[in-house]
Amino acid sequence: MQARATRGRLTRVALAAGMLLSAAAVSQLALAAPATAVTGLTRQTSTGPSNSAAKTQNKACPAGTVALGGGGLVTGATGQVGMDFMLPLTGGTAWSVTGREDATGTGSNWSLTTTVLCAPAPAGYAVVSGSSAWASPSSNWHQVSCPLGQVALGVGGAVNGASISELLLQDLRIDGSSVTVGGSEAEGGFAATWQVQARAICADQPAGYERLLADSAYSSTSTQTVSVRCTPGRTVHGVGAEVVGGEGQVRLTAAHASSTTEVTVSAAEDETGYTGNWKVRAFAICAN
Repeated sequence: MQARATRGRLTRVALAAGMLLSAAAVSQLALAAPATAVTGLTRQTSTGPSNSAAKTQNKACPAGTVALGGGGLVTGATGQVGMDFMLPLTGGTAWSVTGREDATGTGSNWSLTTTVLCAPAPAGYAVVSGSSAWASPSSNWHQVSCPLGQVALGVGGAVNGASISELLLQDLRIDGSSVTVGGSEAEGGFAATWQVQARAICADQPAGYERLLADSAYSSTSTQTVSVRCTPGRTVHGVGAEVVGGEGQVRLTAAHASSTTEVTVSAAEDETGYTGNWKVRAFAICAN
C-alpha cells in the first residue's frame, strides 16, 4: 500500500512538472513571434545648392515614419570634399549629411544629395549611439551593438573635431547585430584631438533579412565604384560602406541607396593621388 501511494505521488509530481514545462515551452513559442515584413518603406532624397562652400543637407522622413538607413552623395570637386557626417538626427525621423572641402579648398562647385530610407517604426526600433574617446591617432574606430536579439538595419557615423576635411569618414560597416564606424586623419595629419561617433539603427529581424556586400577591384585607380543589389523580391533597408586601404588619401564620394533595390559606394583619391592599391566595399541590408 505504501509503495503504491508513493508511486502515485511521484506520478502526479511528474505530470505536474511536465505540464509546467509544456506551459513554459508554449510561452517561449509565443514570445518568438515569426518575423514580419517592414511595410510602407520609401526612399527619400534631397539635393542642395551647387557651390564651393561647406554645407549640410538634411532630409526628413514623411510624418509617422522613421529612418531605417541612409547615406549621401557628393557631385563635383572629386576627391576634395569629405562627407564627415552621415547619420540619423535625434529622434530618428531625418537623415543628415555634411560635406567640407580639404585643406587647400577648391574653386569647383559641388553639391550634396542626402538619401534616407523611411518606414513606420518596425518592432523593436531603436537608435543606439556611442563615441570613441577624444584623442589624436592617425586612425580610429568605434563599435556599438544593438539590444540583445535585434539586428542592425542601418549605420550612421561622423568624425568630429575638424572645421575642414582634415578627418576622413571611411568605414560605415554593418555586422549583423552591431555597427563599426572608422575614420582617419587626412594626408599631412591633424594636430588636434578628434573622435569617431557611431549610431546603429536596430530592430527585430524583419522577414527576408539579408546582409550583402560587394568589393570593387583592389587597384590604384584614382576613382572606384561598386554596387550591390538585393535578392529579387527584397528592398534596401540600410546602407553601409568601407574604404579598404588609402592611408587617409581616399575620400568617400557616395554611400547611398541608388535605388530601392541597390546600394552604390564610390570613393576618390585626394588631389595629390595615392600610389598604393585600395578598394571600396558596399553593404546592403535587404528584407521583404
